Amino acid sequence: MPKSKGNIASVISRFGEKAGLVQKYTITIPPANDLNRPPPQKPRVGQANDSKTKKEPIMSLDISKLGEIKGLLGACLVDSDTGLILGTEGGSKIDLETAGAANVEVVRAKLQAIEALKLNDSIEDILITLGKQFHLVRPLEKNSNIFVYVALDKKSANLGLARLQVKAVEETLSL
Repeated sequence: MPKSKGNIASVISRFGEKAGLVQKYTITIPPANDLNRPPPQKPRVGQANDSKTKKEPIMSLDISKLGEIKGLLGACLVDSDTGLILGTEGGSKIDLETAGAANVEVVRAKLQAIEALKLNDSIEDILITLGKQFHLVRPLEKNSNIFVYVALDKKSANLGLARLQVKAVEETLSL
């Protein structure tokens, strides 16, 4: 019986090397913290980035500017399909989770009323005036399934300015 010089893969590999069919290369990869390695190249202005030819959509749910509204008790961004709160601002004096979920029902009821009356219209905003508070609900123009809910102290808030500020924040949102 002939003497074996390794398994079949190593025999084929050695044969390929001797016949010039296979070349061996040694590659060394420097460690990530190697200071001698040049920094990665950033694309120059006007140069296409080959790794990402399509831009990812930017999502912004920042409602922090609502905190600048005088008399704000709390505000939140709500998904009316699920009742999920997407963002909050303020709210130490009001339970925004409960308020957001309850106002989902208010929006749904108003949409049903618009449909039943065949008004062929949409909600710009809903104002609820209480003895001590204003509650403002504004569905987004870009996505009417999402709305901004704002609770204001009636004594210190200016309702007209608050509506303008809510609209301005709405324009900064992207979903």
